[in-house]
Amino acid sequence: MVIIILSNSKVNNLIDQLGNLEINNSMDYSLLEKYPVYKEIFNQLKSGELTEIYDYKKIKDYSRFYFEIYKDTDEITSFKLISNISKLNWKNGDYNKQHWGNWLHSVSPYVGRMTPSLAHWLIKSATKKKDVVLDPFCGIGTVCLEADLMGRGAIGIDLNPYAHLIAKAKFDRRPIEYYLNFLKNLRIDTSKIDLINISPFVRQYFHDETLKEIICIRDIFIKEQNYFLLACLMGILHGNRPGYLSVWTGCIIPMPPRKKGDLNFDENKDIPEYRPVIPRLAAKVKRMYINGFDINTKSTIILGDSRDPLLKDNSVDVIISSPPYYNTLDYVSSNRLRLAILGYDFDERESLKKELIQQKNSYLDEMKKVGLQLHKVLKPDKYVIFVLGDVHTTVNTINTAEDIAQLYSRIGFKKIDIIDDILPRNKCAHQNGNHKLKYDRILILQVIK
Repeated sequence: MVIIILSNSKVNNLIDQLGNLEINNSMDYSLLEKYPVYKEIFNQLKSGELTEIYDYKKIKDYSRFYFEIYKDTDEITSFKLISNISKLNWKNGDYNKQHWGNWLHSVSPYVGRMTPSLAHWLIKSATKKKDVVLDPFCGIGTVCLEADLMGRGAIGIDLNPYAHLIAKAKFDRRPIEYYLNFLKNLRIDTSKIDLINISPFVRQYFHDETLKEIICIRDIFIKEQNYFLLACLMGILHGNRPGYLSVWTGCIIPMPPRKKGDLNFDENKDIPEYRPVIPRLAAKVKRMYINGFDINTKSTIILGDSRDPLLKDNSVDVIISSPPYYNTLDYVSSNRLRLAILGYDFDERESLKKELIQQKNSYLDEMKKVGLQLHKVLKPDKYVIFVLGDVHTTVNTINTAEDIAQLYSRIGFKKIDIIDDILPRNKCAHQNGNHKLKYDRILILQVIK
């Protein structure tokens, strides 16, 4: 069998000749799709026989990892908590593999997220089944999802609309057949999509016809409140493999494509090619269901501000989170392309930056407001576990965990311990010519009421 793969320029010329598309069940992707694997996926989707898609880098059966270390009658003391976390079990064996964790954790990326294995062991060390776990800076819901998979109730809060969408999507659960049938029967009419008002920043990443499909499908998902499929769309939006919809770029932070004449310009990477959305979405959905999960969940994700009173007093058993640390990460700029596709223009993204806790000068004041709310919602004598990083400047290193410990000691919390987790050297910072060690500091606090 001879497989012919058209060059980018030939595919793009063909699309230009076809003009605006109306895509439905009868659409013949064989003329449009460059990559044979996605031709086959679309044909399988149409026939209702989409075969299993499996990545051998990930573990398929996680049941052996989900054991409890406490009995229902056990009391979780400070000594037990410190002892179990200090073992750093998330760094041992399979837990330390890059791809450890249920596929559902990988709906869409997020800068600076906690690893699923770390979340798993913090939850295992600090809770028992049916406990309620709160993450007041939940990001894309890593702690919440892992808590839910472990039989806990989870509440997540985040102010970033992209992060909130991805976290919420992990609990928008229906049988996989529902989503595949939705995609199979989806009608896309791009004839009414006008790109004239789409910013050049967005357009540089996509072929025009791909972008029209993205916008059309996005609008359908939003209208239908189909958060899971919308999140999957965000997950394949940009990256560096044929399964993504963009030019060759980062899957977390989108670096702009090089222009003709630039050093290292590559036509096959830097010129957008037409990539049909539906077969890539179908493949994404199929991957998310590889490990399986309970369709029913009582967990909740809130688009909101943890500085505000959002929960009932004494309603939470433990707080586990990785808060922002000073101005180290910019959660808006890092997700700028996905936020733009979700409808947030430059001015709205800049406004969002001001709302988030990522300003160095006001950081401790804002974290105090969060702490006052956490004190109310946490049950007496229960624990807060924060994973925090240091802030390195040209002059000194700020130990964020110590700063928060001192701050929270003044508003009704007691410092139990700070456990240092040295990160691998390939993740260490270079400053002033020195190769400095980089730490995650695991701060354990107990509420006093």
